[in-house]
Amino acid sequence: MPVPIVLLTDFGHIDPYVGQMKGVLASLAPHSPVLDLCHGVRPQAVMQAAYFLNASFMHFPEKSIFICVVDPGVGTDRRIVCASIGNRHVLAPDNGLLTPLFAEYPGAGCHIMDTDQFPDASATFHGRDIFCPLAARLAGGASPAELGAPIHFSELHTPDWIVPVETDGSVECTVQHIDTFGNVVLNLPIVPWFERLASWPDLLLRLSPPLEILRTTTFGQLPRNTLGCIAGSQGNLELVLNGASAAQHLKVDLGDTITLISSFSPDDQYTNRNK
Repeated sequence: MPVPIVLLTDFGHIDPYVGQMKGVLASLAPHSPVLDLCHGVRPQAVMQAAYFLNASFMHFPEKSIFICVVDPGVGTDRRIVCASIGNRHVLAPDNGLLTPLFAEYPGAGCHIMDTDQFPDASATFHGRDIFCPLAARLAGGASPAELGAPIHFSELHTPDWIVPVETDGSVECTVQHIDTFGNVVLNLPIVPWFERLASWPDLLLRLSPPLEILRTTTFGQLPRNTLGCIAGSQGNLELVLNGASAAQHLKVDLGDTITLISSFSPDDQYTNRNK
């Protein structure tokens, strides 16, 4: 079976960047089908790319090789990492993009790629000049150990947005993605957060005044203009409205911090700190 190569970037489709990467792969790995995960990651939004990768990883075939290029540090001394989970490999910059994947698969292998073998690479386009040749070599049968040195994932960069901050009766979380429908994806994986929040007597969003959130399993169960919390299809909890944009309703954006609370107190009379 040919080895698929999967692309995840923030390049969009206006510029020639994605096409050039596919051209390199067609030359170096002509038998590998090239699949697009997404090229609509918001520019330099590592957190959003990490969410897309973690949510999508297991939906691609065995032996897939992922090239993840959301890389604000391109050309600096930031490292390029190859994560190995079963017989799938993921190439990404060491900027936190892989952190949720390692949390999901703690037994994953990890290697730092040797980039000195690409002296002519553009300082601003490692996706084309380094990531694609590395992926082609993996597709051709090279092992990560042949292309770099082993490292434990705990030694990689860990961003501060990865872990929600829980205190007694509240959790401070981050907006990791806002989808086309305006659903607000939080950095709260369904396991364990769905059951944890279900044990709270109430679920509210800390605003002024606090806003009640209805726990629901479908959009259709929500009355109009009622904020809901749903276990989303991509593996995280989401704040949603039925037939409207929760993001617009709450005036939140990617990367904003919001706080969920289990009960109301006078101390909760303040607004989202990002707004």
